[in-house]
Amino acid sequence: MARLRSPAQRAPQTVQQATALATRYAVLSAEVDAIDARRAALMARVNGAADALLVPIAAELKDIAKQLKPWWAASIEDLTGGKRKSIELGGCVLGYRISPPKVVHDHGKDGDAVTMLMGTPYEAITIRVSHSLDKPAILKVLDEQGLLVGDDVPATPLASLGFRSKQTEDFFIDVIAPAAVELGLGGDEPSS
Repeated sequence: MARLRSPAQRAPQTVQQATALATRYAVLSAEVDAIDARRAALMARVNGAADALLVPIAAELKDIAKQLKPWWAASIEDLTGGKRKSIELGGCVLGYRISPPKVVHDHGKDGDAVTMLMGTPYEAITIRVSHSLDKPAILKVLDEQGLLVGDDVPATPLASLGFRSKQTEDFFIDVIAPAAVELGLGGDEPSS
């Protein structure tokens, strides 16, 4: 398989060329911000319009369910002969179904229930313990231990266990003062 060569990167050769590129970067960054802001404004308007349409429909659905529930309780025997818990009616399936099981207990909060189970034969199979690295704490210990000298160094420094801090120097471009960009995205919507 032949190797593909990537196109050569064109780096500026002078401060003026670099300044022109940085200026272009700032302008494009402002355009991205304007597009994102416009998208957010349009999405907010669309979501608001959809919510305005959905709220009365959701309220009517809830009201219909409240009306059908007692009717179903009174009519289930006649409609199913006691053999089913649901039927098809008017383009819907309505009836009763069993909810998924969930744990309930008489011990207040879950933490209190855990305390009650500790020391019982059920502890190993009913209590979950999860462990994870506390990375900020590890970085703090590494930093503190790096400053220690002589007798202050612990017998087993964290670094000797294979832990270390890693940082890289990454190139960045931050736009200092984004330019205001008004960007129309088309359509019938006026800018706002």
